Amino acid sequence: MRLLLFSLLMMFPVLLLAQGMSMYQVDGDLSSEWEATGFNNGRAMVRDADGFFHIVYHTQDNPDSAPGGPCDIWYSHTLIPAPPTVSADWAPAVKIVSLPGDDRYPSIAIEHGSPGVSNDNDMLHVVWQHNEGETGSVYDIFYCNSANAQVPPPDVWSAPMPIYISMGHNSLVPDIDCSFENILHVVWQEEDVDPFSEIYYSQSLDHGGSWSPFMNISMTIEANSQMPDVATIIDFPEEPSLFTYCSDFVHVVWNDDYDTSSPPHILYTQSPDAGISWMPFEDVTLFSGAYGSDGYPSLTVDKEDIPHVAWMTYLLPSDPDTPGPYTPGVDPAVVNSFPGPDPGMYGVYLNYILYSWRPGMWVPFETVSGVIGDEEFPSIAVDQYDNLYVAYQSWLNTTNDYDIYQATKVIAGFPWVPACISNDTDHDDFFPSEATKKAGTSTPGFDLTWTKIDSDLSAGGHGSLAARSSAHEIWFAGNTSYAPPVAIGASPDGIHVQGLSIYPNPVLAGAWIFTGESSGLVKIFDLSGRVVFRESIMPDRNGSVFWGSVDSNGTPLPNGQYIVTLQNGDSLETLSIIVAR
Repeated sequence: MRLLLFSLLMMFPVLLLAQGMSMYQVDGDLSSEWEATGFNNGRAMVRDADGFFHIVYHTQDNPDSAPGGPCDIWYSHTLIPAPPTVSADWAPAVKIVSLPGDDRYPSIAIEHGSPGVSNDNDMLHVVWQHNEGETGSVYDIFYCNSANAQVPPPDVWSAPMPIYISMGHNSLVPDIDCSFENILHVVWQEEDVDPFSEIYYSQSLDHGGSWSPFMNISMTIEANSQMPDVATIIDFPEEPSLFTYCSDFVHVVWNDDYDTSSPPHILYTQSPDAGISWMPFEDVTLFSGAYGSDGYPSLTVDKEDIPHVAWMTYLLPSDPDTPGPYTPGVDPAVVNSFPGPDPGMYGVYLNYILYSWRPGMWVPFETVSGVIGDEEFPSIAVDQYDNLYVAYQSWLNTTNDYDIYQATKVIAGFPWVPACISNDTDHDDFFPSEATKKAGTSTPGFDLTWTKIDSDLSAGGHGSLAARSSAHEIWFAGNTSYAPPVAIGASPDGIHVQGLSIYPNPVLAGAWIFTGESSGLVKIFDLSGRVVFRESIMPDRNGSVFWGSVDSNGTPLPNGQYIVTLQNGDSLETLSIIVAR
């Protein structure tokens, strides 16, 4: 009987919804210049409610000067409200900061809109660190914004203004995010305070017009607090209302050596009242059972306002704890002295990526990446369908090449499924940054940007000499499409779906199976006719079933083709689905 049923299933047409991933250079007009997206913890790319991506990065002001010269901040956006598929889908990059001195490590955030309306305000906000370039001057935290009120988005930016002017200390690697009621939150690393570094915080209640006095939110005395990352609940509505931004919580992580008996740990704190007060820090490394020697944490928040953190572990003494202090214009072989990749990264092995989340308390850590190469600088994101994405750079001694990898899974699912994104054996790829996106305007999936070095192969494409090459580029990869804003209800796209459909297909981490029915049974068969997964349709789910590319016991299924059936009474519908991790 099973073979007969399977034979009938195979007679139905195969329907595939292509979920292709594009990968290409963003800044085609700047291919001969120094450019870098990192390595700080700030987001380099966001997507607005009209479907456009916006990207920021730093570029050496004079690409013909000696490596290590002052930088400026550049910006580009997509020209179409759909997945960009070629370089021409991006507007020519423009310089949005051209101050005397050195500007680098920008972070971008986007406002959420107002309750009930997702796209009435897509204002963009950028922070970075600025040095006047004079002897003895230090880095301060600067800011600018763009109204972004037209389609396509305009390239009009406000004049740069300081958020914080340091009194003789370097203020480094800022990160920005926007919470409920469009309150802006900025964190950064303040050097040599006592004489150790601390994490400082400031906020704006008026769209960046003015900023509050700074607060020290790390408070780990006589310890180095470094590489902060701030996150709020990103565009997730409170059911069943439309785009109601419902959380005042602000979340921050950083790495810290407060425990002198142990290597650096990842610490976390939160503000329950939009940055007015802060809770005592929690030791993520300790509570999750991780090892120590942890750094470069990346933070995201899901629709339940639960924080998720990825970080790199097994830091060695040759790994810089933070990109600073700086000496622009000196030999780029000196750690932290120039815009691109740090030559000190090369020759360091066995870093890898860990992850934990906090559904009430920090759960035991999970290993995201392998442990046979060199995995560094993670960037984590979550979509509105509870899919997690962690991008990182990975080096294998078998290929002597850094590539961009990404691991995916569903929240609370297992395991992480890694895949190579850049797959470029001629060049090293560094510093990935996952995009944040407006909820309800994009499909499940990921979008990220990174730095490709030595694009003209004048220095061999790999290693320390290539890191000093002036030919760096900004690249993009992604696979989410755009849809007009809709309510997000119990079904993932917020509407009642008629008939059997699947999204995405092919499947990376998981797929939603839409049935349009209030009852029935969903089965998934492999090509031998064996039932690998089954689930009954529940009336309270609007006829949708989530499948995490696993069998009924939770075991990941191999890549390949599967058949999905929907049986409801005498009715039988079928579709084909592809698992392609």
